[in-house]
Amino acid sequence: MKHRATKEPVYESLHALNHGFEWVLTELARLHELGMFNQDLTNILRVVVKETRAWANFELLEILHQREQDDWTRFGRLHRRWEKKLQDPNDVLIEAKLLMEKQQKAVAKKSRQTQPGAK
Repeated sequence: MKHRATKEPVYESLHALNHGFEWVLTELARLHELGMFNQDLTNILRVVVKETRAWANFELLEILHQREQDDWTRFGRLHRRWEKKLQDPNDVLIEAKLLMEKQQKAVAKKSRQTQPGAK
């Protein structure tokens, strides 16, 4: 599978594949109700269909998981790049000032705790 293909048709195919498996299971039950298959044969065929569906989903989702993770990383990088480009230079100064104030408060609190007679 090429990575360049859009994901929408892949997810649509995954849906259609699962819908098709569900249709097969429904028709197996119908054939059993019509007396064409006994219960044991119906059960084993259901198990085989469900196993095949799980295997196909597993293989496809493993590929899609890696693809989504790669896209998340790539788009996250682009997002951070745009944020950095659009960031106001004064934001850095404001953040630095807030950090310094927080550190000063922590130091002041610590010094009050270490003074004799402090609780």
